[in-house]
Amino acid sequence: MVKRIRGVAFSTNVSPQIVTRIFYAARGLFNKFIPDVHIFTDSRAGGLSAGCGVSVVAETTTGCLISADATVSYPNVDEMSEQSEKPEIMSPEDLGEQVASMLLEEVAQGGVVDSTHQGLLFMLCALCPPDVSKVRVGQLTPRAIESLRNIKEFLDVKFIIKPDPNSNTVTLKCVGAGVKNLARKIS
Repeated sequence: MVKRIRGVAFSTNVSPQIVTRIFYAARGLFNKFIPDVHIFTDSRAGGLSAGCGVSVVAETTTGCLISADATVSYPNVDEMSEQSEKPEIMSPEDLGEQVASMLLEEVAQGGVVDSTHQGLLFMLCALCPPDVSKVRVGQLTPRAIESLRNIKEFLDVKFIIKPDPNSNTVTLKCVGAGVKNLARKIS
């Protein structure tokens, strides 16, 4: 269960209205499911590139943080030649709805992290002290599977993988490699 959604819609070198349009599109989809939605806006001027984006994070009742984000970059007028076609640029409303849908899909998959951060979670489990780590994630992504292969090859840590057909999640267990920070001073 999600208890709150927070985020930021940002832009640089474009109209501040674009950020507001992203914000309303994303919040409009979220408000159908949960009332506690706050998406902050940030518009900046300056720099060489123009674009906008949004990043949102859902916090569950168990304290898990699940995120989604997307950006749109606008080409400079100097880079576009007269002969080339104008690139099709996603509207701010479509961007807001896309990110909101991405976050809702991540939440529906279940697990303690979103699919983008599965590999990082597995690496942290593998590096921890030689104790059993158990985590539940949604469907394994190809990047997560490659991370598991690399962990087995480099750290010789094997994960026991058990799919749960009731919740469409996967439970992974391992015994950490016990890697220590030798540069850390012991007090």
